[in-house]
Amino acid sequence: MTYFNTTDGIKIFFEAKGEGKPIVLIHGWSQEHSVYNPQIEGLSKKYKVIAYDLRGHGRSDRPEIGLTLNRFAVDLRELIDYLKLENIVLAGWSMGASTIFEYAKIYGVEKLQGIILFDMTPKFINDDTWNLGLYNGNYKIENALVDLTTMCDNLKDFLEIFFKKVAPYMTDDMLSASIETAMSNTPHILYAMWLAMASNDYRGILGRLTIPAVIAYGTNESLYSPETACFLNSKIPDSKIVPFENCTHLLVRENPKKATEVIEELSQIVFR
Repeated sequence: MTYFNTTDGIKIFFEAKGEGKPIVLIHGWSQEHSVYNPQIEGLSKKYKVIAYDLRGHGRSDRPEIGLTLNRFAVDLRELIDYLKLENIVLAGWSMGASTIFEYAKIYGVEKLQGIILFDMTPKFINDDTWNLGLYNGNYKIENALVDLTTMCDNLKDFLEIFFKKVAPYMTDDMLSASIETAMSNTPHILYAMWLAMASNDYRGILGRLTIPAVIAYGTNESLYSPETACFLNSKIPDSKIVPFENCTHLLVRENPKKATEVIEELSQIVFR
């Protein structure tokens, strides 16, 4: 097992495989680095692929401190510096994409060559000025407060509701497996990071993403609408949209072959 220590004393687990130009993969809320196993296997034949567990997730430490997107972005930069990486293709799915937004807010595009954003909004909460957030515009601050309360009272109940919205097609077995994976996380960390996503608005920093970018979304619109991807495309200068047909927010799992192809295609362009 491979770890590095952050400057605030937290052990972060990472897996590095292959040689060549670097690709870094960031998972989403309640998940872990292994969601990218097909991409690690496929891309490591040509590139150095690094996937890691965000603090509080997977095999990384589960602290009481640093449970913010700001600290997640700092952790990412410290991992980059620890591994002495330059000119990275960086891919983030869901909260992993939020980590990229936060990285850009702090560091701009330092050390980066290209980015892939898998199905995420720059602003989680909808309000009178914004309807491209969670649940296709139907998630406001009062809904977030209810969800945070439910997480505290009964995390399993919240997860069952959430995963049914993420992928309505799930069988009982698939739903149970998804809940079990999420329940392996520490509840206070899931609460803190849901709150972190609900508290941030990255619309104002999108213009700082001045490198080639891919904006991927699932056409089945389980969490976000196609208009969210169009908004990102209009604000990120050198970006293009890639729809994943017949996929939900779980697009990386539902079509891992296409996810790998999307990352490799951008890598071939920026690493020339």
